Amino acid sequence: MKLPFKSVEVRSFVHATEDLKKVKEIFRSLLPEEIEIEESRAKGHHGDKITILSARINRNPDIREFWHQAMKMMPNKEKEKLSEIAVDRIADDCRLYLRFDKQAAVGEELILADSGDALHIRINVSAYPAKREIAVEEMRKFISSGLEFE
Repeated sequence: MKLPFKSVEVRSFVHATEDLKKVKEIFRSLLPEEIEIEESRAKGHHGDKITILSARINRNPDIREFWHQAMKMMPNKEKEKLSEIAVDRIADDCRLYLRFDKQAAVGEELILADSGDALHIRINVSAYPAKREIAVEEMRKFISSGLEFE
């Protein structure tokens, strides 16, 4: 099956107590080499410094490389969990919203998370016309293919 994604955005908030270099390494392990990681600064509720890392993938070959790497880093039980929850994580904007535990990702393992310190992934699912029902159907087909693509 064809990969049913149009774009991918990856984002993470890095607090002053965290190692920015390690979080950037997580991004590098997931992203194709030519994808730029953007940094911006913010302040937390108590005035602590926060670095926001983000990257956007728009080209199909880069999206395929990202997905291949994500599947490689995800244990089988997490792939099964993703297959079970993916449809429910598609919003009205036809985007699949996922979060992965940032601490596990430092060890190059992607573990789905519901909250907390996470790596945020927003995937724009191909749907024409852009309706949630169509995006859900495309995702169901992709899940039935075993999350694999040609």
